[in-house]
Amino acid sequence: MSDSSSIHEMDMSLPKSGVYAVLVHWSLIVAVFLTPIFFLPWTTSVLELNKQLLLIVLASVGLVAWLLSLVSTGQLHWRTTVFDKGILAVLLATIIGTAFSIARFNSLFGLSNNLSGALITISALTIIYFLIVNTTEDQGRKLTAVFSFSVTLALLYGLLQIFGVYIFTYLNIEILKFTVSHAFNSVGSVNGLGLLGAISLPLFAQTKSKISIFKYLNILGFVVTLALLIILNWWILWLVAIASMVGVIAFESLIRVDVDIARSRFSTSRFILPMTVIVLGVFFIVVNFNLISTKKNLPIEIAPSFRLSGHVTKSVLKENLVTGYGPETFSLAFDKYGASRLADSTLSSAKFFDGTSEVFNAVTQGGLLMILALLVMAWAFIQGLISYVKNKHAITYPGAQAVWATLIAVGAALLLYPFNITLMFTAFLVLALASLALWGDNKRAFNVEDNITLSLVSSLGFVAGLILVLVGVYFGLSIYLGDAHYAQALNAKDINKTAANLVSAVNWNSHNDEYYRAASQTALGLLTQELKKPADLPAQAGKTDTKRQTRIQTYMSSAVNLAKTATTLAPYESANWENLGIVYQSLLGLVDGVDKLSESAYLKAIELRPGDATFYNEIGNFYLTKATLLRQLATNTNASQVVPQINAALASAEMNFKKAIDISNNFGLAIYNLGVVYDQEGKLPDAIKQLERIAPFNSDQPNLVFKLGLLYYRNGDKDKAFDALQKVLVLQPDSANAHWYLSLIYEERKDVANAISQLKKILALEVNKNNQTVIDRLNQLQSVPPVPGKGVNQKPL
Repeated sequence: MSDSSSIHEMDMSLPKSGVYAVLVHWSLIVAVFLTPIFFLPWTTSVLELNKQLLLIVLASVGLVAWLLSLVSTGQLHWRTTVFDKGILAVLLATIIGTAFSIARFNSLFGLSNNLSGALITISALTIIYFLIVNTTEDQGRKLTAVFSFSVTLALLYGLLQIFGVYIFTYLNIEILKFTVSHAFNSVGSVNGLGLLGAISLPLFAQTKSKISIFKYLNILGFVVTLALLIILNWWILWLVAIASMVGVIAFESLIRVDVDIARSRFSTSRFILPMTVIVLGVFFIVVNFNLISTKKNLPIEIAPSFRLSGHVTKSVLKENLVTGYGPETFSLAFDKYGASRLADSTLSSAKFFDGTSEVFNAVTQGGLLMILALLVMAWAFIQGLISYVKNKHAITYPGAQAVWATLIAVGAALLLYPFNITLMFTAFLVLALASLALWGDNKRAFNVEDNITLSLVSSLGFVAGLILVLVGVYFGLSIYLGDAHYAQALNAKDINKTAANLVSAVNWNSHNDEYYRAASQTALGLLTQELKKPADLPAQAGKTDTKRQTRIQTYMSSAVNLAKTATTLAPYESANWENLGIVYQSLLGLVDGVDKLSESAYLKAIELRPGDATFYNEIGNFYLTKATLLRQLATNTNASQVVPQINAALASAEMNFKKAIDISNNFGLAIYNLGVVYDQEGKLPDAIKQLERIAPFNSDQPNLVFKLGLLYYRNGDKDKAFDALQKVLVLQPDSANAHWYLSLIYEERKDVANAISQLKKILALEVNKNNQTVIDRLNQLQSVPPVPGKGVNQKPL
């Protein structure tokens, strides 16, 4: 293990530029401390969106303060490190990828639950990286200590949550009730929390030459991390932990500090902790069993496999080699190339926003340019290792080996797990700390006023920096406030309040297609509410509400226009086209010609997500509903004119349900719906076959069993019908319809006593105690001998 300086030696030396240097210093301290633990309850994403805004604000404050310091002093102090080119290469690839993105707004600012790869996030992290590298004078000692402390707090809070110790419940604040969950923590998923601990192990594994609070905090962080790794017991977390510990052993073996003779002697005792973690990791990976039942309380994290993620990435590169799909567009790529691989699984309708690892995300979203950027970063790492080996005797920072071992863990994590904002911030921070550990003493000073080029560049940079800060903060706040109103809309119990909050959300952020989807559904809700109102004014009976029709037309047009706007903002998002199809489908019977419009929207969704059988099922449902409405119309008009339309609608429904089943052979809902179509077409044997396919897997569903029993009854299979209806009563003893049909079967079997018994059971139910149909039939059975086959054409109650 390595020694660390005492507390008074860890103070960061500030440049002599007054308040501006202090602002830079504290903006970095706050960013490093708050990012792992920060969350607020105001938005739909209590973690990611709040952390993104935090980084934008702190990076902006730090950048402006640094620029003002540069202008006020006329002095530029700059360190050049091997990682600078890698950081700039990633930023450049992100900028170009955003410019050519298929969802540019998402690439700029990210999605509410997926923000780590967005351009504004990468820009903020790049600024923080360069501020750390060029303004820190203690080789990163204080920042390392602050980060270790913050991560320890995050890990401890997450561990307490897993064990059901909810700290914020003691505050008794309603808005913080979302924290009452075993899975909630301040980092992200429980696996993400474990990964952060595995990455930070080398920092916790350091020893201190003098007793201080940091020593005990590191011990606490190490113990909590080990506890999390054992509880979660996931091979990826153990691999990252093993990689970090191998890094500790490797760099500890290389480092030699001449001023501390005791450290120059090789001692295996320094490797007890790393070797313990490695042994435990290998043991748990091989044995693969859970010691603690607490894991049962945690949700299962579902992600695409490495093979599936690789397939999506390869497919995107074939389509768009240079730039990929753009930052934060993995979900669109998965819809197009990955959904079909899950068609016959229980995850057939799942939407994944990340691949199995951050490398898959980066390549899918950045193409060849991002691959080159990652290669530049890898080459910088190799150069850093070479420099570390060559200059190991000259390294004056005792914690250098721990930082570089942490960098090894970050590299392993990049290959094995997708990053959120906390993990991405950790990666940039560790790169900066690794740079300071080797090149912290290499700083060049430039007199800006004596160099015309530097003077011009600094002036232009100052203006550009201020513009960048103003634009970034403005859009960051607008997006944040828009999402806060959207969160209020989702939580509102009154539909009018929901509508008002959605209007505010759109006013703050008019580029988010999700808001328009929600607004279109809210408009449909208002339309349904309006249609249920009486046409006459309550206060003036007999007078017609002349504005009612206007409101109905307004709600219909609003629903359609809002749904269309969503497809315009994000034309490659299948959910937008599905939503448009649903909106048109909801207007069936109110607006002519919506059947073709709805089908067209669903077909566009199928084009974007070709492996999802749900869309064909929705089209089939649409035509099935249309056939039902036409059948109702046929009772009031000339049936001969409507019957061909009914048959055409049923034929379209049958075709689309079959397409859904072709995609997903075990899609129970489509199989059931196809049976309903066959029933309406008069093909009872075919209808029975469809329901028999899914009945064994849904034996606990009384409605399905009753439907199958009814089909048996109508098809003349009375024995099968009798058995099915008996099963219904086992599952649902108060099923009046099951009693009714059993009574009919008993009557046909000339078992009058049981037929009467079934009718009496119906009348014993509160809802049917005065049912005249049942009473009449009961009286008839009690007075008239039964006629065989009499009840064949009886309808359900």
